[in-house]
Amino acid sequence: MNNKKFLIFRIVLISLSLVFLVCIEYYQRKIIKEEQRKIIEEEKNKVTENTIIDASKLYITNNQDYYSELLKINGLEIRINTDELVKSNLINNNEEFEGYVKVVNDDFTFVPVQNKLIDRLDSKEFQSNSNNEKEAYDLKYIYKGENPKNYIKYNDKLYRIIGVTNSNDLKIISNESTIEENWGLSGEINYLKNNNSGITEEGYKGIFYVGYVRSETSDISLIMKNEKRNNTYTVVVPRYIGTYSYVNLSDIINASLDCKFNNVTGVKSDTCKSYLINMLTNTYTSIPLENDMVYKIDDKNNIISSKLQKKIAIKKVIYISGYNEFKSGNGTIENPYEIK
Repeated sequence: MNNKKFLIFRIVLISLSLVFLVCIEYYQRKIIKEEQRKIIEEEKNKVTENTIIDASKLYITNNQDYYSELLKINGLEIRINTDELVKSNLINNNEEFEGYVKVVNDDFTFVPVQNKLIDRLDSKEFQSNSNNEKEAYDLKYIYKGENPKNYIKYNDKLYRIIGVTNSNDLKIISNESTIEENWGLSGEINYLKNNNSGITEEGYKGIFYVGYVRSETSDISLIMKNEKRNNTYTVVVPRYIGTYSYVNLSDIINASLDCKFNNVTGVKSDTCKSYLINMLTNTYTSIPLENDMVYKIDDKNNIISSKLQKKIAIKKVIYISGYNEFKSGNGTIENPYEIK
């Protein structure tokens, strides 16, 4: 009887041992399978240049209102940064691929940048633009005041940063020489289209607003809308696609910390103090009036209406990318920002 009990015990023990071994085997296989699944999933979600480019195409598809008009412009460079692709959950991370995708005429190219200029700007020196309509070339940040730290050296020339666009370009204005330019007469707003001055500029193509603004306008949001939109007072679509243009009225007004004016020709340096109006003595803006009149900053740094002349003095405004690689500088005139 004891032998029979012992045999049963041995059988039960062996059975339990077998079940235990089977469980261990199953568990190990499950772990291996899970690890294999993770490896496959990681490989699937691995960020490569191709996945970044595919994600950029999807990003444009998801933001047609933002990009549809820009993509129609031949030769215009659009930049989509990898930070934005991560934020939009189109790629997992960009730790190994930090930079931007350059899009020109449906050609997508990934450009790596590890030390971006846009990340090195002192955010204490600029302010958010409350009138930002979120289009690519609208300014989301604006430098204000009489002497913000917004100096930048670009191709051995000194500029000042007017602001930062929604697409993270920098809109900058020459701090050095004033040049003469031809302005198309007889109400031709798109005056730089047939520019024969021979002047070349290093900035890449951007959108510059040159729309008609009535002198009695005192609403900054309306001024900005009239600069950039076709309206009853514009001769043609009020924007120019090119490598450079002139300063806008809205730039001058927005650069002041507290600009008080009843109409555009009431913008004066003593009530709208800023670095920008002070550097524009005897130069013209990009904004026309009726009867071949344009806006000018006079010798007292006040905005006036002026008869349009064949040759006008201007300071060039260009765009450069905030995704250029930062070299040095803190934005002061003694130590301006520089890029590689």
